[in-house]
Amino acid sequence: MKNYVFDLDDALALMLERCRCLDTEVVPVDKASGRVLAVDLKARYDVPLFDKSPLDGYAFHAADTQSVSGEKPVRLAVAEEIPAGSVSHKTLKHGYAVKILTGAPIPEGADAVVKFEDTIAADGYVTIFQSFHAGDNVVRRGEDVRFSEVIAPKGTVVDEAIHGMIASQGISAVEVYRVPLIGIISQGNELLDPGETLQSGKIYNSNRYMLHSALKRENLPSIYLGIVPDQMERISEFLQTAVSMYDAVIMTGGVSVGTYDYTKDALERAGAEILVDKIRMKPGSSCCLAVLKGVPVFGLSGNPSAAMTTFHLVAVPALRKICGRNDYMLQKIRVCLAETFKKKSPVLRVLKGGLSLEDGNALFHLNQHQENGSVSAMKGTGIFAVIPAESGAVKAGTMLDAYII
Repeated sequence: MKNYVFDLDDALALMLERCRCLDTEVVPVDKASGRVLAVDLKARYDVPLFDKSPLDGYAFHAADTQSVSGEKPVRLAVAEEIPAGSVSHKTLKHGYAVKILTGAPIPEGADAVVKFEDTIAADGYVTIFQSFHAGDNVVRRGEDVRFSEVIAPKGTVVDEAIHGMIASQGISAVEVYRVPLIGIISQGNELLDPGETLQSGKIYNSNRYMLHSALKRENLPSIYLGIVPDQMERISEFLQTAVSMYDAVIMTGGVSVGTYDYTKDALERAGAEILVDKIRMKPGSSCCLAVLKGVPVFGLSGNPSAAMTTFHLVAVPALRKICGRNDYMLQKIRVCLAETFKKKSPVLRVLKGGLSLEDGNALFHLNQHQENGSVSAMKGTGIFAVIPAESGAVKAGTMLDAYII
């Protein structure tokens, strides 16, 4: 009989192995924010394209100020004024300066710039009170970006910096990976949608909203497909329809070993390949990770805290890989446990909490609630810290691995 129980790292590796990037499309630059580049982006031009002034002042020959001091200034004739966007067609002679505005090209012959406020200008002359070297206050051509260099590699998310670099190259459209659309399914006879009248034995469906918000933070659109009852045939049909329409499917509920937990059987009936049906960790051990018709399916616990644990540690890296990102793994850091955690941890335990910096140390503060079924366990959570399997109580001050979520 095949074993579907894995440690976290192995479960994630299995899922990642089956995730493939989506196809690509070309989008206009104004629609590129948040998208993932499908090709290496190379510079078409040097940036800046010419030597320029970084400030408002006067450009001149540095050699003309060689022996200048506060007691012995130099007086240069102002030949012309160069505002940003204009170009001088003259070669600057020794004994002359040009008034130059921020961003304007340095004229031929000039090799230094002095600030307006460090000079005295009158009657067509400017007086300079200090000596300069060639290159002082000059931004050189290509200082920021060199022609043909890779300014953003394939798999990079277009953030504000990359967006600006694309625009600086005059690029009007970029090739990016298609954004995956995620289908969310809730399973369980006990679930009600907010707005419905609360009945005995029923609960409101919080997982769909937690997942939607978490996916939105990942820049991933999602569609809620509804609640499916605890009936294997219905679940199987629901899943087959979902994978025909969406690039990934997330379902919560029905992944444990109870009488009405049908997710694994329903997936098998639909023809899915089951990769994992349990992870050796707490919370989030109950899950069912599968591939159905080439589409990854993440069957998560119905318990909110457990569902979000598996979502962040397994589903998020996998979904990022589908997006084409080269930084799909969660960022891992070391943190210092701020308070003692008293429970034993027979399997890997995932703690939820927040981070503070004190005296140069990254302190991890536990959330008050850590239970599988707690909705509030995720409140304010920015860090998952992990306690290794077979650990006893962990004292304050212990260093732990942690994931930034």
